[in-house]
Amino acid sequence: MIAAWMLYCVAIGLLFVVLGEALERALHLAGRATRWAWVAALAGSYLVPAAALLRPSAFAALPVPLAQPVVAELPATAMDQRVDGALPKPGPSFSLGDLDTALARVWGLSSAALLLSLGAAALRLAALRRGWRSVTVDGRAVLVSDNVGPAVAGLWRSRIVLPDWALQLGEGERRLMLAHEDEHVRARDPWLLVAAAAAVVLAPWNPALWWQVRRLCLAVEMDCDARVLARCDDAPAYGALLLRVGRRRARLPLGAPALGEPASFLARRIRRMVTALPRWRWAGVAVGTAVAAAALVTACDAPRPVATEAAEQVQLSVPFARPNELSATTEALLWTFRDPTHRVANRIVWLVLDAKGTVVASGTLPRQPQDTVLDALRLARRIPGYDTLAVGHIVLRAERGSVPTISVRLQGPGGPPTVSPERRRELREMEQRSAYVRQVTRRYHPEVFARPHAGAAIALVFDPQGSVVGHAAGVREARDGDCLAVVKRLVPKFATGQPSQSGCADAGTPGHGGEVVVYWMWLLRLPAS
Repeated sequence: MIAAWMLYCVAIGLLFVVLGEALERALHLAGRATRWAWVAALAGSYLVPAAALLRPSAFAALPVPLAQPVVAELPATAMDQRVDGALPKPGPSFSLGDLDTALARVWGLSSAALLLSLGAAALRLAALRRGWRSVTVDGRAVLVSDNVGPAVAGLWRSRIVLPDWALQLGEGERRLMLAHEDEHVRARDPWLLVAAAAAVVLAPWNPALWWQVRRLCLAVEMDCDARVLARCDDAPAYGALLLRVGRRRARLPLGAPALGEPASFLARRIRRMVTALPRWRWAGVAVGTAVAAAALVTACDAPRPVATEAAEQVQLSVPFARPNELSATTEALLWTFRDPTHRVANRIVWLVLDAKGTVVASGTLPRQPQDTVLDALRLARRIPGYDTLAVGHIVLRAERGSVPTISVRLQGPGGPPTVSPERRRELREMEQRSAYVRQVTRRYHPEVFARPHAGAAIALVFDPQGSVVGHAAGVREARDGDCLAVVKRLVPKFATGQPSQSGCADAGTPGHGGEVVVYWMWLLRLPAS
């Protein structure tokens, strides 16, 4: 699931990149500080995935398969001797879950490498700082270096750093340079940039975060430029100073706030300074705010990834030498299902055996909330095609600490009975109706899916043409005998109706105790009014 969540976080981050771009434009046109657009983008890129993990019921689910169907066959001679883990391993399969171990290691190593590089930069800065001298320039105590700065160094005791060549500037240029760095200190920009670096260290694999941090650094400089110009109102002189510093400035470790930046940043800063706000700026504010709001809503409504397991149908042919070898065969089957590609947590293994003891079909069923107390007959009815089998007897193995196993043995000398073409068509029609019911369920009681609870049930009644004529939401009760009983209890108006078909199924809300089950009844004819 790590790969799925990484992709989910990247998608959320890209939506917040859109939010940051739109909100920055709106704040600029409104004459406000633009850095907060990217602070909000960085915060949202972490808060939305965190909310999806902590409050999964508030988000829609996006099923992510973890395992592919596996087919295994066992030669008829394999059971001539005692079964002792003799089943072959399932064939190789690939899923996103297979990448979890490698991605976890890459994640840890990349975060550690980035943290080490930042630590090395901090040590280098401390070593350089010991060689700087403290002087007073135009009434301000500053640090003077050989060729570092102009910039701000330090968090708790932020100091302005000027290079030696800055002391040769005219008084007006030095005043603008000191004003710029002083604004960084007043706005606590070093703290903001360190927090942004920490956000990247936590998820260095997310390119959206790197883009957001880069845009935050640019927004910090643009906001500082705006405050300086508000104080001195000398854009030509200030622009000329930026160009001069950009040609000579040496980068300071850790990306400390500074007057000079990369050439791409410098061009955008100067363009922002010399461009007047348009007369239609408030319309632009409205558009930017609307786009940012749309991106936020889309990010909050994006479905979170949820692990699902592909249907496991393992076709086996295992003849029994003696009836008492059933236990050994069952253990061999469980060995197959315990393969890492099969994840059987919260699942039940089912077996269908002919009268001779040959396993003719097997697979797994998802555990449901009502399976806390296992009932053999109820579990057997959930086996695919159970109603077409001539069942002799049912055996349920549910030992503590083991995977529950339901075994259905058939009557007669042969295997599963032959299904007639008419019955096959009927079964296909039932499957189509079941799929249709799942599609229309969410239209009538979306509140149940928004916050599903243990035992949640939705009942639907269809007329012969497939239109919903009755529906209700409720909970499953222990006294409910079957699916039809739930529908008649929740929708009593149609309790006397003649059903042509009824059934129930998971409505597609995987979780721990929060599954919604839909129950339906297809009427043969509408009851008289």
